Amino acid sequence: MEKDLQSNEAIKKLKSLAESIRFCMYTTYKNGRIESRPMTTLDIDDEGNVWFFTSRNTEIGSETSPEEAVSLIYSDPSNNSYVSVSGDAAIVEDEAKKEELWGPMSKAWFPGGKDDPNLVVLKVTTDEAAYWDATSSKMVVFFSMVKAVLTGTTPEGGDHGKLNLA
Repeated sequence: MEKDLQSNEAIKKLKSLAESIRFCMYTTYKNGRIESRPMTTLDIDDEGNVWFFTSRNTEIGSETSPEEAVSLIYSDPSNNSYVSVSGDAAIVEDEAKKEELWGPMSKAWFPGGKDDPNLVVLKVTTDEAAYWDATSSKMVVFFSMVKAVLTGTTPEGGDHGKLNLA
């Protein structure tokens, strides 16, 4: 069923889906090429901004220009949940935010700790998103597909729609 959501309701849906998936493909377009790399979502704030850590020694950390257009693609096939987010990325110099986002798992990627001079905060200011959420069990999805084949209809695909985050 198509459900387009606005403002706070859209942000709440984004948070519930993306934070449960946690990992996304961070996608940019440079020099005529689409490039994606995996990133771990650290937080989605109350305005719908998505926060990450990266290193100054990576392409993202060294080449992100202010307000660079990016897409974040979240996928959880085991729960039939998917989210596509469009927004603008920027490196943020904010020691308080770095402290807020730091957790024990961050040490695995950044062994120098939160005081590592190469650790930077990356913020994606979200513009819009789309979601597909069919959290039914695999058996329910399977029987929905069988029913569709037998009746010549389209299977029930769960909820989907646009998230207007502005």
